[in-house]
Amino acid sequence: MQQPSKFAPVLISSVIMIVLSLFPVLNLINLICCAGIIIGGAAGTYYYAKQLDKAGQVIQNKDGIMIGLLAGIISAIVYVILSTLITMIAKQNPVELVYEMTQQYGFNIPPESENILKQIFNDYNQNGFSFFMIGAQLISTMVSNCIFGPLGGLLAASMYNKRKNKQ
Repeated sequence: MQQPSKFAPVLISSVIMIVLSLFPVLNLINLICCAGIIIGGAAGTYYYAKQLDKAGQVIQNKDGIMIGLLAGIISAIVYVILSTLITMIAKQNPVELVYEMTQQYGFNIPPESENILKQIFNDYNQNGFSFFMIGAQLISTMVSNCIFGPLGGLLAASMYNKRKNKQ
């Protein structure tokens, strides 16, 4: 018997991860151990488990992990692209906020960091974005999404199987 495609579950997971990460107020859920990413991985895995159930098959933990991992990679890339576009459209220079906050709280910026911040500041003023910031955001988002997405998929797969075995 042929297994259902993982395309739709990965897409569902990715969209949930992106929405829960990108939009203000909704993105606060990620402050709780990246719960939005876990929910996204779990939602796609649950959908896939239902598809397998209809086909008379059982979801494996590796399926949940794979769905969460693929969705984590896709959502990280799309999130960085969309957040960069939003920053460019808003013409917002995040380095200005860093300077304001350091002055407000009385922090001193080390000279090494000052040079980097000036370069990023100039990049934002000239281009509307900074390749350094895009790279840093992509790496950090990729790491967190690729840890917590598969975790959500694994949790959903094991919980679905546990519930299925009790029936």
